[in-house]
Amino acid sequence: MKPFLRRCDQAPIAPVGWTAEPAGTWAGHEVEVVYDPRRHDLVRLHFAGDRERTVLGTAGYRRVAEDEHQELWARDRVAVARQRLDRSQARIDRDVGLSVGT
Repeated sequence: MKPFLRRCDQAPIAPVGWTAEPAGTWAGHEVEVVYDPRRHDLVRLHFAGDRERTVLGTAGYRRVAEDEHQELWARDRVAVARQRLDRSQARIDRDVGLSVGT
């Protein structure tokens, strides 16, 4: 499950282990962000440019929400760690294959 925004006047219950924190006004409504603080990192950008988006995307963040003035980006630390391990394992497998074949 991914972090998400919800209006403050909606259900106050978050999934077990998750938290809800105020996130300000989005598209004219007061909202809160619901996320697992043990797993997710969040970044809120105001008037983001391509450079900021590229940096966040490279660091494993994905855009979760946007309106005309701001964006909410989230990174799943567990998923990012798994991807890095998979890439490392692929490099090890490739290097071992190269050394065995020589």
